[in-house]
Formats: sequence, structure tokens, C-alpha cells
Amino acid sequence: MKIISQAECEEWLADNIAKGLSRRQVEAGYAHYVAYKLPVNTGPKTSLAHALTHFVEIGQHGLFWITDWGIFPSTQNMALFDGYRKSLGEDRAIHAAPGHVFDEADSQQLECLFDLSLYFYWDVSVFDRTGTFLVKTSHDGYISFHARDGARLERFRSSLDRYKLEPFSGVP
Repeated sequence: MKIISQAECEEWLADNIAKGLSRRQVEAGYAHYVAYKLPVNTGPKTSLAHALTHFVEIGQHGLFWITDWGIFPSTQNMALFDGYRKSLGEDRAIHAAPGHVFDEADSQQLECLFDLSLYFYWDVSVFDRTGTFLVKTSHDGYISFHARDGARLERFRSSLDRYKLEPFSGVP
């Protein structure tokens, strides 16, 4: 896993998905989406993080970009997050390096990042290198999946059926 700055995240998007577009413009380009309320308890969040990691690995290469944090300081533990990143060899703070480029060898690290972001109610955007899907988590307590085609969206939806997540009716 390679940890990168915000500017490098933007370069990654330009090189891999959409030249000249911002993250928000890229996110708006997905035609299909579904959103679910996040579980409240850590056990179901951990199971969900495992499922998300398995699904994201289908793309095998991508960007895990933490786009907002600290909204609810009482729900996060920066010492835990910083310690985890130090175990990956990263000393920079999250504001200096919010991006994580992953490949198929990084599934355990990717799952840990999903775990921490779900526990801490952080906003995250996870892009695959080909731009076929986007997974987003929100501090507002939902997760959304965006896809360029409906079949990919249905595979995601069916992979989450066993978690019995409630649909989220807000606008992701």
C-alpha cells in the first residue's frame, strides 16, 4: 500500500479515471447508485468492512481516499489511526496524506482502513482503477455504492443482502 497526499490523490484520479475532473465531478459521473444506513455497532461494521474489501478486491487496484474526518471528535481515536499508519511505515498526519493506493496484496490493510473509517464516521471515497465503481462512506451514517452499469450495482447489492442493511433515502 502506498500512502499519498491530496494532490497525489487528484493526480491518481486524473491518470486512472478522468483527466481534468475533480473528485466531486468524477463522483457525479456514476449513473447508478444505492445507499444503505450503516450499522451502529462495531461487530456488524467489522463484517461489513470485510464484505466491502472482498467486493473492492474484484477491481484489485484502486484508491482509498479519506475525504473528511474529525466531524464527530468523540467517535474517533487519532492515536489509534496514527499508530496503524505507523505500522504501515507512514509518519505523516491524515491531512498531509489522506490517500491510500492499494493493489491485490493489500487486502488486510484495506479492510483495516474500512474498519477504522466506519468506526470513526469518516467520509471516504474508494475508486477502482478502471472507474467502474465507487464506494463512499459518510459521517451521516450511510454507505453508498456507485457504478457505471446496472449489472455491477446489482452484484454489489446482492453481495450485501445477508447484512440486512436498511436503505438510505437521503441523497448520497
